[in-house]
Amino acid sequence: MISLFVGAGQAGCGLVDRVVSYENVSSLVTPVAVNSTIQDLQNLSTIERTSWLGVTPEGELVNGTEPGFEEQVEGGFGRKPRRADEIASGMVDTMAREFDEIVGDTPRYAFVFVGLGGGTGCGIAPHVIDAIQSFAERETRIITVAVLPNTSGETSRDDDRSAVRQATNAIYGLDRLEPVSDGIILIDNHRLAYEDAAQGQFSEFNRYVASGIVDLISGPILENVDPGTVDDFEAQQIELSDIHTTLDLQNGTGYATLCRSVMKTQSLAGYLLPFVGKQSIDGDTLAQLAISKRSVADLQPGLARKAIGQVRAPERYVTDSDDQIKVSIIRRRLDSYCPEVNTGMVLTERNLASFTALLTFDRADIPRLAEIERLATDSEVTGTVWQVVSPGSLHWWSWSPQRSHWPRWAVTWRRHNTPAPRFRTLSRRSSRSRRPQTRRPPWGRLPTLRPY
Repeated sequence: MISLFVGAGQAGCGLVDRVVSYENVSSLVTPVAVNSTIQDLQNLSTIERTSWLGVTPEGELVNGTEPGFEEQVEGGFGRKPRRADEIASGMVDTMAREFDEIVGDTPRYAFVFVGLGGGTGCGIAPHVIDAIQSFAERETRIITVAVLPNTSGETSRDDDRSAVRQATNAIYGLDRLEPVSDGIILIDNHRLAYEDAAQGQFSEFNRYVASGIVDLISGPILENVDPGTVDDFEAQQIELSDIHTTLDLQNGTGYATLCRSVMKTQSLAGYLLPFVGKQSIDGDTLAQLAISKRSVADLQPGLARKAIGQVRAPERYVTDSDDQIKVSIIRRRLDSYCPEVNTGMVLTERNLASFTALLTFDRADIPRLAEIERLATDSEVTGTVWQVVSPGSLHWWSWSPQRSHWPRWAVTWRRHNTPAPRFRTLSRRSSRSRRPQTRRPPWGRLPTLRPY
């Protein structure tokens, strides 16, 4: 059955476009691009215009084939996911009908690709998932591929591209995606902080991610290699159901890191003289290299809850006893990390051996997410909570001035439906301190408040 691959926002659409550019993947995947900027959609090279859905600032969803599409879809949301969230919340039904027309049959699995540092993808992705579930009548399993932002830059809140703004957006997006996703695969752009992005590192990283996703979902279809023609080989193909099981934790949504390594099976001389230049491949080395190149850094593999991996290699490395890549050795490596492991092996006609894996963690065991959350939380201005109590009143009130969206200040009032204390009190509490400090009001006397 064909799966649905939806890109939300610039980063998500770009990844889906890269995935479906691989040969034979179109027979497995129906791609859809949802974005709010026409320029980003026009940069797509593989996803056809009939599968474009444009989000307008006025809250309309426009199909890419409609007249005047370019004029209507041109704004974007400028790294403001809350605004995109507000707009997209009113177009779930329309989006569901569009998915029904584009896809047709109900897909059993849907992959939603989204970048968490910006505005459009981060804001609309949960509503995209709601639309998929609406037209599929809740029968589709949702796997989210989420791209974490690079937070190595300046921490000023004034700059829309600052680490603070992107970290805040990322946590906002994850908190809303987690309840509606069966599993989340994390891709961390922060790994590029140590590279020179100007020399095409982002493009290489996207290719690394796309090739890993393709390798896991395609099995033998990717190269049309029939395992039945190979003697003494029993195909061990990874199914989408296996991926879903690996990402689904009993205590909640699992967060996975993508691991992938590729090694040449033939030297340069071997391309000129076919009978020379054969390279030996050690399975454990192949697995270790993949784990070291995981898409999220600073993870402890020993904290993984589940793992799944697939080897793709030429026939000689599958059937020849002298050169065979031992899947049992790779499995033993994964078994040393976690108790639940699934492995597979498929054939390739290329002179490359690859290993692609997913290691699934609980969110609390991923230091990178804790770092992003700390950056987003510590950057918030310390608020002051004033609790105003009137003696004998059945209700009491509190208000808190907070700088929520720089540089604007907001005051939040809260009504408490509990009996008020006996004496008038006014307490001041810092948001970074759990211990309230009682003090006199700055204006010298308590304001007069009537019960609601």
